[in-house]
Amino acid sequence: MKNKNVKIYVFSGTGNTLFIAKKISEVLNNNSCVSVVYRLEAVNPKTINLDSTIGIGFTVACWNTYPFVRKWIDDLPNGNGTEVFLFNSMGDSSLKMISHVSKILQKKDYTVIASSEFVMPNNFLLIENDNKKELKLSKTMPKVEKFAKSIAENNCSVVKPNVISSIFFIVTTFIISLWKMKSSQKIIKFKIDKNKCNKCNICVDICPVGNISMKEYPEFSMHCQFCVRCISYCPQKAIQSRLLYKNKTHTGLPLGDIIWK
Repeated sequence: MKNKNVKIYVFSGTGNTLFIAKKISEVLNNNSCVSVVYRLEAVNPKTINLDSTIGIGFTVACWNTYPFVRKWIDDLPNGNGTEVFLFNSMGDSSLKMISHVSKILQKKDYTVIASSEFVMPNNFLLIENDNKKELKLSKTMPKVEKFAKSIAENNCSVVKPNVISSIFFIVTTFIISLWKMKSSQKIIKFKIDKNKCNKCNICVDICPVGNISMKEYPEFSMHCQFCVRCISYCPQKAIQSRLLYKNKTHTGLPLGDIIWK
């Protein structure tokens, strides 16, 4: 890494990817770098400062990532050779989707110096017990530290695509594009249990795409990304989804870390 000033832009639905980003930043700062972490959804990609090395972290969804994250990456300006490193978090496998994000950035004239994918506790469907979560973290976090140190020491590597991953990336890109359709949004659309909701406004404040507004009770518009952040952090457990098993999710960090400025 030529430029020791680092800006890390991260989208984290319920905390896993942000947990990783914080550790990467900590390791970089301990290795003669100056690293700052930003919420990806709070930054206009067209205005980012290309005078720093850029880190981009995101959550894997459907062996791809969320539509607005893909759009954020697509909207980045021409890189003019700016160095960038990539990382993501996943419950099991992403089929090397990060290698195809690298290709997108390379076409935009960014120099991808490192990429890695990290297995973290599931936050969708198969929610593990605390022991299994701790076991995953104990295996993953040393890998995160090693990844960050390799970036600081210019000894890093990049995930390479293969034929299977290339096919899946095309297929899953099409699938996530369907999320924006009204029919899909009607299937995804969450419901409020009015007997539980205390109108605290937390769901409105933490939605990354402004899909929730407060009327008499929270109301959901038609561009949900299904990051399940609102469900996960609702203190009353008042938000319901027909797509979640027993409405269970995992939160990787406290609420205050998710809504930092």
